[in-house]
Amino acid sequence: MNQAIIFDFDGTLVDSEKAIYQCFQSITNYLAPERIDYAKNILIGPPLRDTASEILGPKHQGQLDKFVNLFIEMHDKHAIKNAQPYPKVIETLKKLSMKKISMAVATNKRYAPTIKLINHFGWQDYFTSIECSDSKSQIRNKDEMIKEILKNNNFSKAFFVGDTVNDGLSANLNQLPFILARYGYGRDQDWSSIKIYKEIEKIDELI
Repeated sequence: MNQAIIFDFDGTLVDSEKAIYQCFQSITNYLAPERIDYAKNILIGPPLRDTASEILGPKHQGQLDKFVNLFIEMHDKHAIKNAQPYPKVIETLKKLSMKKISMAVATNKRYAPTIKLINHFGWQDYFTSIECSDSKSQIRNKDEMIKEILKNNNFSKAFFVGDTVNDGLSANLNQLPFILARYGYGRDQDWSSIKIYKEIEKIDELI
């Protein structure tokens, strides 16, 4: 049996929480300042447009496109400066690669900043597949991205490593053992409905 791992990106491999919250709050303060508490407490992980819609609330949906465009401009400009791998990620990816374990990424992050960061960190050769919400002609959810990766036989028995309930649900729907990265963004979510194979506090526990 081939060993394989599919990773979520933000909150699992890369910590960009502070920068993303700064973007959300800055844009919300500009477009809908009375919604600032939502921007401060929103869960990072869902697709950008869904998150922006939730932050703005029903009264400000007319500002949705502007919010998304401002976020893309602000976030992508500083993506490299404001994101860093979690401790031991680089060493872990290197060791998994040396063990000939196939690796892929499935992320709600957009393709442009994802590839920008992967190239910056020098991870290009580690992942045989990188699926982002907008890397196809239509926006996809994580369940659909995982299905695309599973078309490769090397991933037919893969584990999925992620940090949010949506990650766990997507893994469960695809009948993949789900490894919960407790250090990520979903630490305060209700996990009672998710089948968890294993929990890790640090990424190098995968070794």
